[in-house]
Amino acid sequence: MTNHEKTSRPDGHGARRVEGELHAQADGWTREPDLFGAAPVASFLLDARGRIREVNGRGCALLGFTREALVGEPLGQFVDPASRPPFEALLGRVFDAPALQRDEVRVLGAGGQALDMLLDAVAHGEGCSLVATDVTAHREALRVLESGNADLSGQLQERTARARALNEELEQVVGSFIQQLRGPTERAMNVLGLLRRALGTPPEGVGRSLLHIERALQQIVALFESVDRYMQARGLRARLRPVDLNAVLREVLKDVRALLQGRSVEITHDPLPVVQGDSQALTVILTEYLSNALKFTRTREQARLHILVEETEAAYHIGVRDNGVGFDPRGQERLFRLFGRQHSSSLYEGSGLGLAVIRRTCERFGGRAWGEGQPGEGATFWFAWPKRPVVLE
Repeated sequence: MTNHEKTSRPDGHGARRVEGELHAQADGWTREPDLFGAAPVASFLLDARGRIREVNGRGCALLGFTREALVGEPLGQFVDPASRPPFEALLGRVFDAPALQRDEVRVLGAGGQALDMLLDAVAHGEGCSLVATDVTAHREALRVLESGNADLSGQLQERTARARALNEELEQVVGSFIQQLRGPTERAMNVLGLLRRALGTPPEGVGRSLLHIERALQQIVALFESVDRYMQARGLRARLRPVDLNAVLREVLKDVRALLQGRSVEITHDPLPVVQGDSQALTVILTEYLSNALKFTRTREQARLHILVEETEAAYHIGVRDNGVGFDPRGQERLFRLFGRQHSSSLYEGSGLGLAVIRRTCERFGGRAWGEGQPGEGATFWFAWPKRPVVLE
């Protein structure tokens, strides 16, 4: 409902009160002229043709004429031409229906000043009684507010467009940066391989140096891949539809197959639900969580991973529990930050971007991500997926 509608359509109790006051006031004009003359608002008694039969002091002051000059004149001549159709419609409704009628018109007041007036009219005898309330200040305040809102809306749209442009520029810069460095890094890896073959079995010092170089290059390549996945998650074009998490898990297990080679790994899961969501986003989350669990169970003779499902009224809580090295729960928040990590990169590879990708992806759909664990006792990493997700751009 608009502000105008709120003004022009009083509730039933308010309408009956105003109508009663108008009837009482109109009756008072014949019984007690002083009561009518002392009314705090401009009041008129009109005949069936809309001519002024009686007017109080406030009405005279409003129009800038004496009572004698106003009596017998049509009130419509003091109404702004643009407001005359609704004014005439108001008078027509008054005589067609006994209930209080209300509308807002612009009146040309004393000195030709245009005033916004709220008119309340009710049939009385062969005419009607009408009260005019000046709402000019109120309307002006609304116009100023609406103008200010329009300005703020324009500024917001401008800033949103600028932020979107800067975001697209950042994605282009990062993508170009990765592509520019990926080529030289791959060539360095090839040269290193040729050097190893040429040297055969190198002296111990040389072999150790080559190993350090190889690991450094592998970390760079892993960083490229992590940043690439992070940028893909940022630019994900989400589409909400029913997604079977059983099908998602089957695809994820294919993606992490290389991490299972030469290891004894047991992966089990609770019955997985069908959720409303985006299959690509859910694949990213489960892939990162399972890859993380496989990485930190590498020192275990038998790695055990289990996917848990807990249902609440509003969301599904999906967790990946492992029997790995665990983590200090006091540093949980750091794990989900960009490049955040608790374990040494010399022991466990990775860029520290995976969990940040998960949190960002979950929050984009109105969900959240967190972890539980203790050092040496394994960990469980969770994400809450809303039953009615909303894509937040």
